Amino acid sequence: MEKTVSYSPLRISFGGGGTDISPFPEKYGGAVVNTTIDRGVMATYVPDQYGLEISSRDFLRSFVLNESPGSKDLLNKILGLFEMHGILRGRVVLNGDVPPGSGLGSSSALTTSLLNLIYHIKHEKRTWREIADEAFRLERDYFGVILGKQDPFAISMGGFKYMEFNGDSVDSTPLNQFSDFIGDLEKRTLLLYTGKTRESSQVLKDQVASSSMGDENTLVNLKSMKKIANDMKLCVTTGNSDRFIELINEGWKIKKKFGENVTNRTIDEIIEKALSSGAQGAKLMGGGSQGFILMIARKGEIESLQKEMMTFSDLVIRVNYDYEGIRIF
Repeated sequence: MEKTVSYSPLRISFGGGGTDISPFPEKYGGAVVNTTIDRGVMATYVPDQYGLEISSRDFLRSFVLNESPGSKDLLNKILGLFEMHGILRGRVVLNGDVPPGSGLGSSSALTTSLLNLIYHIKHEKRTWREIADEAFRLERDYFGVILGKQDPFAISMGGFKYMEFNGDSVDSTPLNQFSDFIGDLEKRTLLLYTGKTRESSQVLKDQVASSSMGDENTLVNLKSMKKIANDMKLCVTTGNSDRFIELINEGWKIKKKFGENVTNRTIDEIIEKALSSGAQGAKLMGGGSQGFILMIARKGEIESLQKEMMTFSDLVIRVNYDYEGIRIF
């Protein structure tokens, strides 16, 4: 076998985030609108006769089978995953286009990429849905991540879509056919990296606890987030981009009510400056606190907005949307 590359795109969630996290979808049903983008996580396998080696540029770490001490280190757990599947030799190199824990679904991108690689090495066929379902369970039960089903399913499927969560089921409605709407939005999409990352599981613990206990404020906010996703879907199908972007802002206002760790002064200042410098909409990605800020520029103003935002970050990037999902090169 020659070198094999497995790739999973990252994702942007426009609205509805959090409604996919148990126990809310089991009781009320969740909904999100998201798209995958042209940044991702790559897992490369190079076969050789030596003990399996896992290395990552992002973590500047490496582990070798039977030579590393038992620990909860992520790379060591990945090593254990390959060992469980009987892959004991060769080299696995992990590379991500953005820092881990930055709010773009990098954990699920990594997990789906690894699983797709493992089954390709083993010559076992799996559908994107099977990869997504196993990745969700693996993140939750093996890696100990608090997450909903949005990320592994959104990333595995790829594309611009509306997703619904009811109990254990996940239904996805592709919206790629609305190319005029999506193309216009894509040309105005900007991501700003705040320079820090966080473990989103820590941020989400409060939401899970409140939702489990039936906290009325949390339930009201989650139901409002679900409605935003439903309204966003209608905006896409009717071509109402102004209302779609307005809903991004409304969703951010609701999200900030989930807990004091969702935002901070720096995030608020960046978003406020963006909205006064050419952004029509802006919100923080992921569980909250740190990571990437999504900005949708007003028409014709993305270049000036990007230049203005470079005063806040060394990484302010334009992106394209991705329509393929997980794949093997």
